[in-house]
Amino acid sequence: MPSIALRASLAVCCLVVAAACGVADAPHTAPTPSSPTPPATGGGGTGGTTPPDLTITVTSAGVSPAVLTIPVGARVTFRNLDVRAHDFSGGPDPATPECPEIDQAGFVASGQSRQTGVFTVARTCRFHDHAYLGVTAFTGRIVIQ
Repeated sequence: MPSIALRASLAVCCLVVAAACGVADAPHTAPTPSSPTPPATGGGGTGGTTPPDLTITVTSAGVSPAVLTIPVGARVTFRNLDVRAHDFSGGPDPATPECPEIDQAGFVASGQSRQTGVFTVARTCRFHDHAYLGVTAFTGRIVIQ
């Protein structure tokens, strides 16, 4: 059995060799990249920011969100998760049409998504569902700023 002095000498030698190889000085954190990773832009955002979600989801319970704020120059997607089709139009009802951009989304079958036209003017556009006239759960507003 080796003596305590021999074991101590072997331990010191191992530490010296490890230090010479850089093992004892190995970093405990991940290296820092030389340049920062740019933020996600969502495929077409401006200024390195993530654009807001410009989607109105339709379910059997109604539309969500009922009020959506978007920037001028944007489109809105109507995503139909309901088992029934929906038919969106600008205005509070068919007698008072407004915002023809919403009419471009129009008929949205179950499981499909349709986009509005581009909103080029700051204003508030109301919309309704022709298939469910008078059902407030299928009405809403798009605020263009």
